[in-house]
Amino acid sequence: MPRNAWAGYGRFCPLARALDVVGERWTLVIVQELLKRPSRYGDLASRLPGIGTSVLADRLRKLEAARVVERVPGPVGAGVAYALTDRGRGLGESLGALRRWGVAYLTDPTADGAASHAFDLHYVEGIDALHDAELGLVVDGTPTTLRFSRGHLDQAAGAPADPLLTVRTSSAFMDRWAAGTASWDDGRATGEVTLDGPDRHWDTWLAATGYLLAYHPKPGHA
Repeated sequence: MPRNAWAGYGRFCPLARALDVVGERWTLVIVQELLKRPSRYGDLASRLPGIGTSVLADRLRKLEAARVVERVPGPVGAGVAYALTDRGRGLGESLGALRRWGVAYLTDPTADGAASHAFDLHYVEGIDALHDAELGLVVDGTPTTLRFSRGHLDQAAGAPADPLLTVRTSSAFMDRWAAGTASWDDGRATGEVTLDGPDRHWDTWLAATGYLLAYHPKPGHA
C-alpha cells in the first residue's frame, strides 16, 4: 500500500486535470452506472461487486466535491440518490469513445497478451439462480468460449465444445453496441446478431455475459 494517498499528476494539462478527477480506480465505472440512472448508495454497491464500501464512499465524496455528482431526493421513503450533474453527464461522449476503443479487448481475450479472462457478474441481480453453461461469441468469424459458473464468467479464445447458445455478429455492430447506439435486441431485429441454438436461451446468454440488470429464471429454462 502506498505510504501517501495519490494526489494527482501535478501537471498543468487538461488531460492530467481530468484524470485527477476521474482517473482513480472505480471512478469512471461509477460514472457509467450513474449515466444509466440516478442510484442510491446501496444500489451502486450491489452493481459494483468488489469495490468496498470505503472506496465507494471516497469516490462519491470526491465526485461531489468536483461537481460531477450530486445528491437528489429519492421517492418518499427511499432516501437520497446520487445523480450526475451537467458536468458529469458531459462525460457520456468520452465514455462512449472509451468503450468503443475497449471493445476489441472484450471480444478477444488474448488481445492484451493474456490467455483468458475472468469476470464477476454479481452485479446482475439474481445471477446465482442461473445454471452453469458453456456459451459462444463469434465476431467477424473469430470465436471465443464463454464458461459461466456460480456467478462468474471465464472467457478464452476458440470455439466452445458444446455450447448452449452461440451468438454471431460483426465488429461493425460491436462498435455501435459499445458506443451505446444499438442494443443486443436491436442487432437481432436487424439481423446483425444471429443465434446458433435455441432462442429460449437468449436471456441465459444475456445474463451470463452481464447485460441484464436482473435475471429472473423462466420455468424449464437454464
